Amino acid sequence: MPFFSCTVNEIGPAADGTETADPVIYINLTDTGGSFVNQWFYAAENSKAQVLSVGLAAISTNRQVEVAINTPNVPYSSVTRMYLLGSEFGGGTKVVLNQSFDGMPTSGKNVGPIDISAFAKIRFSVTVNGSGNIQFYLLSSWGTPAFIGWQLDNFTVDLGTFTRTYDVAGTQLLIQMIPSDSNNQAIIGIFGN
Repeated sequence: MPFFSCTVNEIGPAADGTETADPVIYINLTDTGGSFVNQWFYAAENSKAQVLSVGLAAISTNRQVEVAINTPNVPYSSVTRMYLLGSEFGGGTKVVLNQSFDGMPTSGKNVGPIDISAFAKIRFSVTVNGSGNIQFYLLSSWGTPAFIGWQLDNFTVDLGTFTRTYDVAGTQLLIQMIPSDSNNQAIIGIFGN
């Protein structure tokens, strides 16, 4: 069974779930290694209360967890183990952006500027779904009143997940997305450390 170091985005009970006896404990996780972003799972039957406790502790202390997941890239597969990681294993990581963008026009979409001034490094992770690819331009700036920056990176992502880490050079980040067609989705996670 694979283990992943993850950020807990959301966790909580649902009385109308079907995966376990009521209540089902659902967990939204992002793998710090980039294999899934903003993915929903559920706590295995025998450890629901404990997984809920560990997940709440992770959110309240801004620490990551190590989880064992039966089928990691399938929505609503079970989390059978969840361990709270110490601060030296990513406790300083902060979620800067965690958002889904659907059906963007082929003329493109800009996101930001996003404040990254508190971080020495940022990790950009995106999952692309749909029928085409999306071209990304990451621009950085020192926070002048008008965003005047330089290109940090550019790349094209077909279907799947792409992750890259950057030493921050600037105080703001602007993301430009240009999809090849309008049947698209980009799920973006930006994490600062």
